[in-house]
Formats: sequence, C-alpha cells, structure tokens
Amino acid sequence: MQKKLIALAVAGLLSAPAFAQSNVTLYGSIDFGYVNLGKNAIDGIGNRNAIDSGISKNNRIGFKGTEDLGDGLKAVFVLETGLSGDQTGMFKDGNARQTYAGLAGGFGTVAFGRQYTPQHLFTSAVDPFGKQGLGSAGNVLLQDKRLNNLAAYISPNWGGFSFIAGWTWNGLGEENWQNNGDARIWAIAPSFTWENLFVGANYHSAKLNFSQAPDVSALRAYDLYASYDFGFVKVGGTIGQRVTKKEVTGAVRDTKVLQWMLGATFKVTASDSILASYARARENDYDNAGVRSKLGQWAIGYEHALTKRTVLYAQFAIQQQNDAFRQYGFGGSITTDAPVGSVASSYAINPSTPAATADYRRGFAVGFRHDF
Repeated sequence: MQKKLIALAVAGLLSAPAFAQSNVTLYGSIDFGYVNLGKNAIDGIGNRNAIDSGISKNNRIGFKGTEDLGDGLKAVFVLETGLSGDQTGMFKDGNARQTYAGLAGGFGTVAFGRQYTPQHLFTSAVDPFGKQGLGSAGNVLLQDKRLNNLAAYISPNWGGFSFIAGWTWNGLGEENWQNNGDARIWAIAPSFTWENLFVGANYHSAKLNFSQAPDVSALRAYDLYASYDFGFVKVGGTIGQRVTKKEVTGAVRDTKVLQWMLGATFKVTASDSILASYARARENDYDNAGVRSKLGQWAIGYEHALTKRTVLYAQFAIQQQNDAFRQYGFGGSITTDAPVGSVASSYAINPSTPAATADYRRGFAVGFRHDF
C-alpha cells in the first residue's frame, strides 16, 4: 500500500489529471553481497574479492501502471531503469531496461517500446536461478534479452494456450533514417500451461546490417522449453540451436551453436530452497580447421526467504572451457544482447571475441536481496 501511495504521489507531480485516473505502482530490487571470482584466464593474477551489487538480481527501479479506458480496454505502461547500487550516482548511465506503452483488452495486449524477448522470458521461467547471477543459464547460452523499438502482441489465454509475437526494424537501437547499421528482427513464441506444467517454444530471425560484424548477414534461433512443479521439486530445461549466417563464402561456414540447460529447485522447507543446474553450449566446426568451441557450467545455490520479499542467498558456479573456446570464443556467433559466456554475467565476455580477453572460470557469492 505504501509503495502505491509513493508512486501515485510522483505521478501526481507529473500530471494532476493522470493522478486521478491511473493506477501506478513503484517496484524494484536491491541486491548486495560478497563475491569471489576465480582464476583470471589472461594472466592468472588470482582471485577477485569484492562487495558487489546486483549479484543474484540486477538492481532496478521502475513504474508500471494501467488506466481503465472503458469497455474492457486499458492503457498500460512500464518505465524501468537500472540502479548503480555500489557506484557513484543512483542510476546506471545508459542502463535502460524495459520502457513501453500499450493497450490491453479481450483481444490480448499490444505494446510498443524496449521489451524483453520471448526467448529471455521463457528461459527465465525454466532456469532455477531465474537467469540471474553466477548460476544463470545466460552465462552460457547465447540469447537475446531485450529489443529496442519492438512492437509486441501477447494473446489471451485459450485453455492454457497462448503466444507472443514481435517485430522491430531497429532492434539494436542504432537507428537512422535509412534503417541501416541495425537489425530487423521478428519472433513467434507459443506456450501451453496446465496446472504445474509449462511447455513453450521460440523462433526468432534477424537480418543484420551493423559494423560490429560486417561478415554476418543474419541469425536464427530455435528453442524448446519445459518445466514441471512436483511440489517438493521443480524441474526445468531448454534446448535450442543458434545459426549465424555469413555473407562471406569459402572456408568460413555458417556458425551453429547447440545449447541446452537442465535444472531443478528443491523445496527443503517453506522458506528454504536448493537450486542446481547444468548448462552447455557447443559450436560446429565452422571453419573446417577443427575449431569446435565448447562451454559448460555447473551451478548450485541456496536461498532462505526471511519474508516474501527479502531473501538471503549463496551461489557457486564453475565452468568447463575447452582450448578452442578460450582462444576463439564462439567464432562469429553474434547476440543482440551482449555479454554471455562467463561465470558471472556482470563480468562476462562477448561470445564473438576470444574468451581470454576477460574471463573468470569459477565464482562464489553470498548476499541478500530485497524486492519492493
């Protein structure tokens, strides 16, 4: 109740008429803890020890709201940004998260702006770590998290079936009047939920035209997801393939990465949970030279809920990287959401660059998180 009053007061300062008609909610997360990251692959300088923020969940603050337009139609919006936490200044520069507006009704929801991809939403749903922190499946799987200028449609629920569809001409935000130097991306993601079962699929395709990868013309992603909650344990997993198309021909072929994750959340008590997962990505021999990068990650975690909003946690993860990955990364496998491929997403590398540029191969963290 208190957070709604605060948010409504802020909205009232911006627009008195909107205060009377809209329901606005303030929300966010604050996360602090101790982190130890293992051997640095560049020079083996030893461990990194630090008090960090945004470990198990990125620090953020946001406003979300609805306005009843009558006849079952509502206006909806979200404004969200990242918080620095342990650094100078409250807000992270250039750390816009979700920012969109739309209409919702019996037909579903149509929204426009910077939004999460279905791939990210479904992976977060089946990953025990919620695709956050040292144990995140996103440290291994090449995925796209958010897209700019996205027009998205979320269907109603028809007996458990629903789907998400999206399109953007400027998915990377490097827009100009010719729409070059950017990416045209579309996605379709159906899902089915029945009692404790969730099954989903994702396909998205991108035509790329940007200077960071002049020899890459397109990418396609195919993913399947499933989870089931047995009560004492929830199991989940995903498997997919990412294909990066090359404009150049000859020795260099299309890059294909097969990637998957299996995980489980064991409910020890009403307040205590043990999290465990294994994620793996393997590249094809894309240049006929025996280069086949491989990356795997084991992760385990523990969470104790002091309340529904305040959690104590511990996480440990260790990666298995072959020589090809440490030398080349995933050669030419471009993501629109960069860094993945390292033990902690906050310290990760871009998968299209050699892993030796910045890479920690194991990590331990303990901290506390509050959601409001």
